[in-house]
Amino acid sequence: MTRARIDEYVRAGAAAGVTRVCITEHLFRFREAYERLFGWWDADPDPLLRGAAQQYWQDHVSGTMADYVRLIEAAKRDGVPVLLGIELDWIPGREADLRRLLAPYDWDIVLGSVHWIGSWGFDERATAAEWDRRPVEQVWSDYAGLVRELGACGLVDVLAHPDLPKVFGHRPADETPLHDAILHAAEAHGAAIELNSNGLNKPAREIYPAAPVVRQARERGLAITLASDAHTPDRVGADFAPLAAFARDAGYGEAVTFVERKRLAYALPAPA
Repeated sequence: MTRARIDEYVRAGAAAGVTRVCITEHLFRFREAYERLFGWWDADPDPLLRGAAQQYWQDHVSGTMADYVRLIEAAKRDGVPVLLGIELDWIPGREADLRRLLAPYDWDIVLGSVHWIGSWGFDERATAAEWDRRPVEQVWSDYAGLVRELGACGLVDVLAHPDLPKVFGHRPADETPLHDAILHAAEAHGAAIELNSNGLNKPAREIYPAAPVVRQARERGLAITLASDAHTPDRVGADFAPLAAFARDAGYGEAVTFVERKRLAYALPAPA
């Protein structure tokens, strides 16, 4: 991440009607995380998956957390409409390390996500063949357990793309156990649930999370956020109109954002 890249995101956001952009880099891109969490993959009995996970983390380190925070904070001081965020990848058994990594910095928002079952990056195309070796029901069950752990840790403000295992279209006959896990995880420490339009670009062709989760979240009084999961500037604010309509169909009239980890509500965009 550079200042020029931040400016690209902000310009693209303004063109899409987004007034403030939250930068939420993945934890695994930071040198501090790689060094503190190194070897977490060793608990997996599969040497190929262990090796793939280690290589993935090694290949994706792109800077330090300290430099990232300084960059975003400098942009904020200059009046650039950005927020300081991070996407915290849940690593079972390493809660204390994750807490230490977050502690030194004044985040605006911490997203929580699950991308790994053991050392298998189940949403990565490079290891997608592993889906053919595991019962879909077991994958969803394992993921549900990890989502519950993530919610219970109390480290995150938002559960990001919480039904991610549907990404490639692998779905069990009954999705209810995962839906229940998502809702339980959000309720554990009052986390919001992210409505994420990027699922529309994936083989699932569906917003994260599924409509039944959002309807039940509304019934339980849980907050939602809207996100385009923009890995490139051109995706900032993408598909926010259908995202807002999806939320309204579930009974929501507002979503939330976070500043200094405090929840701020705003009205959903009106239908066009």
